[in-house]
Amino acid sequence: MKRTCRVPGCTAEVSSRYNPYCSNHKARLRRHGAVDQEGITSTDLKPYLARVRARVEKNRDNPAWGQLDGRWLSVVDHARTVIASYERGKASIRHEVKAAHEIVKVAQTVSPREAVEVVLAMFMMQELEPRRFRNDEAFRVQLTRRVRALANVNAGEFYDHRTNKTRRVYRELPPKAVAVIGHWLVQAFGAAGVRIARLEREDEERERKERLELYKALENLT
Repeated sequence: MKRTCRVPGCTAEVSSRYNPYCSNHKARLRRHGAVDQEGITSTDLKPYLARVRARVEKNRDNPAWGQLDGRWLSVVDHARTVIASYERGKASIRHEVKAAHEIVKVAQTVSPREAVEVVLAMFMMQELEPRRFRNDEAFRVQLTRRVRALANVNAGEFYDHRTNKTRRVYRELPPKAVAVIGHWLVQAFGAAGVRIARLEREDEERERKERLELYKALENLT
């Protein structure tokens, strides 16, 4: 008996007898963290990166930024420890070793501050546009993808004959390795990311109230 994909509205046949999704939705789940999650692009994140950088500039002398850089370096140090342990022949979890290699690739390509800015921008986006993320797992997957995108070594290119353009694609990681990276990043930056995101929301609310007060004052002009 033919079984159709579990996703509402999808009539495609499941990819296998053991999987409830069709091949397309199975791939989306693997790539994005949820079958209906859209990928967060660098263009999507750009305004939030600008807001993070403005926040840093506004509080240039605050020691929090150096401490956050240090947290990224701690994640990198942990990754290197995982790799070193594996290379010494100690029993290791394969997807953790894979995750560690990916973190080290990023660290070799960008500065700590660049990585921190992307992570904070993702938390800000989650706070201000929560509907962009279907669930916490999807957020962690998108967070990992945006951090990995900082490293050119994680990208490949192919020529799209339909558009006559060269397209850039990122090599996919096993979901368990993605989950490890997401966990490390949330553990290191979650509290700070939420705090900075909420400061942005408070600023938005204050500006909204100021605009309303101005409009009311203007209405009372004679």
